[in-house]
Amino acid sequence: MKNLIVISEPPHLETKLEDIDPPTCNDDQVIIKVAVAGANPKDWKHPAPNYFNVQLNQGDDAAGTIHATGKNVSGFRIGDRVAGFHQMDTLGETYAEYTVVSKDTVFRIPDHVSFEEAATIPLAAYTAAVGLFRLLKLPQPWEDVLDETASLQGQGGGREKGQKASSSKIPLIINGASTSVGSFAIKLAKLHPSISPIIAVAGASSDYVKTQLLGGERDAVVLDYRSATIREDIVAAVANATGASGATGHTTNKVRHVFDASNSTASTDYLSSVLEPGVGRYVCTTGITEAQKANLTAKKLALARQIWVGCVHEDKEFGARDFGYVWANMFAKLLQQKRFSGHPYEVVPQGLHGVEGALKQLMNRTSGRGNAKFVFRIADTPGL
Repeated sequence: MKNLIVISEPPHLETKLEDIDPPTCNDDQVIIKVAVAGANPKDWKHPAPNYFNVQLNQGDDAAGTIHATGKNVSGFRIGDRVAGFHQMDTLGETYAEYTVVSKDTVFRIPDHVSFEEAATIPLAAYTAAVGLFRLLKLPQPWEDVLDETASLQGQGGGREKGQKASSSKIPLIINGASTSVGSFAIKLAKLHPSISPIIAVAGASSDYVKTQLLGGERDAVVLDYRSATIREDIVAAVANATGASGATGHTTNKVRHVFDASNSTASTDYLSSVLEPGVGRYVCTTGITEAQKANLTAKKLALARQIWVGCVHEDKEFGARDFGYVWANMFAKLLQQKRFSGHPYEVVPQGLHGVEGALKQLMNRTSGRGNAKFVFRIADTPGL
């Protein structure tokens, strides 16, 4: 089969298409015949010497059909339409005709969702879920948020007599809101009525955030990070959110949850300034520099951490694999119910031959169509 290797030594990047044997799966994996693969910024970063220096295929997002299953896999049949998150920096990646995915991070896609749309979801949506729910500790869509003043009656699970769902709100700031990860963070946060208002920070794609992502959210705020008064804008939005939205238990003009999908020295500075010391939690999608670390440490936050989405394939963090399994099922359910959708995408011509040019655009922070995610139809590869 055709398999694409990514060789990255910024500013140089090239790809090499090779012929190899199709992958095999272990007892806990599935093989997907890839219809469409999706690109992520990590695909050019991880091969680079100053990152992980791993010269592999690097694709991790796939949509297609089940080709084979391991003996411990249940719930999937040959030919099922699925999308999956491949374990990063391991063999059997998605820039190929076939890919290997853990049974815990593959999910069904309904007929109304195209392979192109589905290929935008896995890595970015998992990153959003890990950041929001495992690290920021925000309530997941099925969880009650109980009134902190209500008394617990007895030791039983669930809501007891005298205990009620909280009407208070949990303000959330999402920076880099138009990126694929930021967009999925908004979509997932909106699933819980207590996570509100959402204060979204974006740039040239602010209209997309305002109309497509937050159109139905009356309390939502969209700010432009390019504003000369962005710090003051953030402070004013937070003051309004904590003072007028019904948020309880907060220090004046402070929030407790920040999701930074486009972190920089500037964003770390103005976002951390509105986090409540001692209990505020900050997560970001890329590495934290020494300068940023010093700034965050000075704020005495409860958490300041980069999101590692690879945890859903590892045993290093308690419950992370189970979290991946639960959210694979949630993605399938939400897609079926039309309560969740993929990200805007751009189909790159010539299939796997188009990956090199697309990754160069990601590396140079240029793109063909606004905030769209690059996807590749494997069948469009010349010679297949």
